[in-house]
Amino acid sequence: MEKRCLRFQDISVSEKMLYSLFLMTIGIGYLFALTHMYYTHQMRDGKPGMSIQDVMIAYYGSQDQTRLGSAINGGPMEPNLKSANDKEKILVWLSTGKSKADFEEDIAPILNRDCTLCHNAETNPGLPNLTNYEGVMEVASSKAASIPGLVKVSHIHLFGIAFILLFVGRIFIYCRMNVTLKRVIVVIPFLSMLIDTLSWFVTRNNPSFAYVVVASGALMGLSMGAQIVISLFQMWVETFHPRLYLSANQQLLLKKIVISFQQIVSPIVSSSKACVLKFAPIIWQLLRVTAVQISLSLYHATQYQLHSKLTLTAEDQLKARQCAQTLTESGYSVWFAGNGWLVKESLLTWLFFNSIDALEHYIQHLPYQQPASAEPSEYKV
Repeated sequence: MEKRCLRFQDISVSEKMLYSLFLMTIGIGYLFALTHMYYTHQMRDGKPGMSIQDVMIAYYGSQDQTRLGSAINGGPMEPNLKSANDKEKILVWLSTGKSKADFEEDIAPILNRDCTLCHNAETNPGLPNLTNYEGVMEVASSKAASIPGLVKVSHIHLFGIAFILLFVGRIFIYCRMNVTLKRVIVVIPFLSMLIDTLSWFVTRNNPSFAYVVVASGALMGLSMGAQIVISLFQMWVETFHPRLYLSANQQLLLKKIVISFQQIVSPIVSSSKACVLKFAPIIWQLLRVTAVQISLSLYHATQYQLHSKLTLTAEDQLKARQCAQTLTESGYSVWFAGNGWLVKESLLTWLFFNSIDALEHYIQHLPYQQPASAEPSEYKV
């Protein structure tokens, strides 16, 4: 006798509410975990935003960047320092041996005044402790992640995530779908989690494995997210829209209606086939060009937001204002937020320039347009 497995239609509404709240809580919690990971690892390479270099530095270390140097040089801690001279003192100390004597004489007073209110073991144990030399050296060194530290994080990570995947997968099994596909979706997050965790140790010696860390972590998140979304969808769609069962007579009537509809539609489709084949390449070309323009514009807009701040001399600032005025008079829109120029050519075309030379070169190759404020020469007296 074939065993029948439970599906969402077999459980009560109370159980569905319980499972739904659990899945939504896990989903929101995972988004907060991603946000925490972003703020923990960003700026390790000295540049705003999260990148593969940040992941490499987190496990392999870096000879050029330290966590403390990145935080005070354009990072989140720079506004806390009272003056630029304090920042330079810390950066010089980081690049000249990081001796304990120099720390106690020059660096400790700055950190005690501006940073230790938050960065101390009593108030925020999760933040680096900047109240003593040993704690500062944890973020001032460029060494790789320690084996004991990775082991500690790994066992917590594996135990916690495994239980979450167990409960999410157990609810997902109630879904109605292909059995093979369901088994694959259930297994993928566990395998991805194991590969992700083991890759931490490999990346400590081979920075190229940072790509495996990112890929396996993303795969785990996507597969777990798919389980949550599919489960919630099937759980409540079947509740409010139960499956439709038709009698034999109803099925026969429905078949006749479909055949009649096909007899009406088929001549229309046949007559329009030639027209579709004629214009399809043109439409496809337009869609492809539009998609490329939108993708490039999104890329340039992202660069405009993430590019590091520019340092402009008085001469460069004057050139920038002249260029912006020229573009505005020519019908273009220009935005500048201190990290570059974003120029809007049209509704779908946006360009980013990260230097005044690139902006001037772009203006030199624009088609000449008469400024709106100028009058035609034949109307001059």
